[in-house]
Amino acid sequence: MGFSKASFWGVGLLLGAICLPGCGPDPRARFILEVEGMIDRANEGRHGELEGVLSAPLTEKIRAEGWEPKAVLVMVAQKDRQEAASYRLSDVPRFEARSYAEAEVIRADRAGERRITVPFFWEEGKWRAGAAYKDGRSWEEEY
Repeated sequence: MGFSKASFWGVGLLLGAICLPGCGPDPRARFILEVEGMIDRANEGRHGELEGVLSAPLTEKIRAEGWEPKAVLVMVAQKDRQEAASYRLSDVPRFEARSYAEAEVIRADRAGERRITVPFFWEEGKWRAGAAYKDGRSWEEEY
């Protein structure tokens, strides 16, 4: 009894799936994969699924301004559809494993492109979008 190439691929994929959580890509590569997954969801119009990647401080900040996170995500989704917007990861200018990172994201729409640097914090074993940068600057100061 022999193994076909398909069997080897299947076994490789199975081992990869088992190994990925414990011995997967390096921390920076994992961060990039997670951010790209968030961007893919936004580009597919699945903004509502991004509520889980908002940090506790960002969620509190949104609520302090009189909004619910889900409502803000619905508004962003509507605006993205109206403007035919899409996102892509451009750079990771700052990365501190399992602590803090910044992702430079490009938002392209009919009017052109705009770069936004998004702060992320490691919370509960996941990267989550932060309310401010590690040095204390808020997002509003960027605009």
